[in-house]
Amino acid sequence: MFIYVIKRILSIVVAMLIVMTALYVLLAAAMYEFWTTQPFDQNINIAWDSYKEYFYNIIHYFDFGKSNITHQDVWPLVWPKFKLSMMYNGIALILFVPIGIYLGIKAALHKNKTIDVIVSSFAMIFNSIPAFLLIFFLVVFVGYGLNIFPPIAPAYSAPLGKQLLGLVIPVFALVVGPIGKIAQLTRGEIVEMMSSDHFLLAKTKGLTTKQAIYRHGFREAMTSVIPEIIPTFMLMIGFSFVVETTYNIFGVSKLLLDSLIVPGEYYSELHIDVNVVVVIGVLLYGTILIASLISDIVLTLVDPRIHMIKKKDKSSIE
Repeated sequence: MFIYVIKRILSIVVAMLIVMTALYVLLAAAMYEFWTTQPFDQNINIAWDSYKEYFYNIIHYFDFGKSNITHQDVWPLVWPKFKLSMMYNGIALILFVPIGIYLGIKAALHKNKTIDVIVSSFAMIFNSIPAFLLIFFLVVFVGYGLNIFPPIAPAYSAPLGKQLLGLVIPVFALVVGPIGKIAQLTRGEIVEMMSSDHFLLAKTKGLTTKQAIYRHGFREAMTSVIPEIIPTFMLMIGFSFVVETTYNIFGVSKLLLDSLIVPGEYYSELHIDVNVVVVIGVLLYGTILIASLISDIVLTLVDPRIHMIKKKDKSSIE
């Protein structure tokens, strides 16, 4: 396990370096192409020379350059906003995984009963409404209409209680769809497992339905649920860009938009702030890769047979 984790970490570092290189060279070359009349291959060469200096400064000074628009140092500009965005997504992740699994198990235990109908209806409704539509409804009706929760993100100087209330609308918009998806998947896996031979055998040994599920069926169901968490998390991060913009959260989404488009008096123009966009892209990509690694580790801990099967398959091939 330890060697596997080290290899994965090294592969993550290599992948992030490749993405950083590709992003920087292609974006810089695209901007040269936009503003000059030089051939594209010449722009690529200029961008590559610029990237070598950029990479040298990162390695030796941890210097990611300055923003071409605000002329601020990139890392102090990006990192606080990235942490703010990941706070919302992290809270949503911590909520949707256990709640979705719990509701799925409850629905499976009470198949075709009231709780199953409620959970299935909830999952169907909210799984079909994207977060970027739900946030508009919540802001207009729950925020401004009913005035239950703040309709926009509270200021940093606001009291702690108000800041906590300000988490409700954006986190709810992000979390309900994934909860529905995980609940549906968990329910389906548990229901299918309950008709299997080993589950029936466990019940003949005197275990109740609940005991048989938690001792035998839960692990089997999780081998199908856990791999779906990362794609769901990735989709949620994408939706969070619209949620942040709508709820006036000054996170990484606004910074990314400002780094791509410069508004003018009569029209906006494309002006890619390469240093800023590269750092944002690499941080987002790295977050997904690290989350994927954690998911694989948890999957192996939940069902060690997965790792053993891989070893057997490898030895049989050799």
